Amino acid sequence: MLRKQNLKTFLSLSIIPMALLGWVKFEEIRYSALVAYTDITKGYFLSGFVLQKPSWFVADRNAMFTENSDTLHIKAGNWDISEPLVLDGELTVEPGTVLNFSQDSYLIVNGPLKAVGTAQMPIVFQGKDNQSWKGIYVHEATSLSKLRNVVVTDTDALKNDRLELTGGVTFYRSNASIKESLFKNSQAEDGLNIILSEFEMVNTRFDNMRSDAVDSDYSNGVIKDGVFTDIGGDGIDFSETRGWVENPNISDVHDKGISVGENSVVSVMGGVIKSVGVGVASKDGSVVDIMETEIKDAALFGLMTYVKKSSYNLPELNAYNLFWGGARTKASNNNWIRQNGTTLTINGQGVPEESLDVKALYRGPVMAK
Repeated sequence: MLRKQNLKTFLSLSIIPMALLGWVKFEEIRYSALVAYTDITKGYFLSGFVLQKPSWFVADRNAMFTENSDTLHIKAGNWDISEPLVLDGELTVEPGTVLNFSQDSYLIVNGPLKAVGTAQMPIVFQGKDNQSWKGIYVHEATSLSKLRNVVVTDTDALKNDRLELTGGVTFYRSNASIKESLFKNSQAEDGLNIILSEFEMVNTRFDNMRSDAVDSDYSNGVIKDGVFTDIGGDGIDFSETRGWVENPNISDVHDKGISVGENSVVSVMGGVIKSVGVGVASKDGSVVDIMETEIKDAALFGLMTYVKKSSYNLPELNAYNLFWGGARTKASNNNWIRQNGTTLTINGQGVPEESLDVKALYRGPVMAK
């Protein structure tokens, strides 16, 4: 198995963030095999249900929908959705629209979702009477989905006899641009799950997530000026992803502020990570560079490198010019832990290796799922 090229310096942080999406591919055969595996094992669950005939059920569908140039539009208004919406092609939601979903309803779009509101007229996807609903699934869109000034609240994951998702909102093989938006009060395993897609996320907030806020799988993406607070799992969870995180504001996170695993390559620049179980973790063949970030009040460690899955190579984490603070997090060796064989450097200097019982950590009060 080829080993990922180590990032020996932090020069990558001087590159324009979007350029990271064009990183030279490595481990081509392995990555292709992983994608094929994902399609085979998850394909039925991710796509089987959406093969049914498109349908929608609302009190007055003619009043709610218009069609223009093969694009379906949801007109501005306050609409109650009592059954699933399963739609083919592009869907545009007009500014000022409020969609109130009943408990067993959801939205599936076999195409791009364009929901662009304004600060004065946001677009709201919510549960009717604050009850949970089964979320949004954007499936194999051939053009970019856009969410701006959107509020998504009260979601749970869509699970039935054909479809089993983990995200309250899921983009599968669907590139997405999400800006100035809010995701809150999700009961799903992942508030937002992005799979096999490219994405940018700017000035977007995640609040009160039962488990992980953002989960990126097999994707490339940029997260800039994101706010993550009151998160029951991880703030950001990367798997097989190449990512850039700039100026995050992460607080009150039960598990890891940023979790990087399964051969991901991620750079973190600036921001604050505080009141978390673990600040940043690099595991299972991943490479993380982090610079000019403040980490404080970590229950376990500010930085960690360890192996959870033995089938992956050893991880690496390189930290530069970090700021430490808070009652429980001082500038001492207690800020970090490097499992034997892994790589963890602080300003170019390796920290001592230690024996680490990873299984015990995942049974403990912070990292247990």
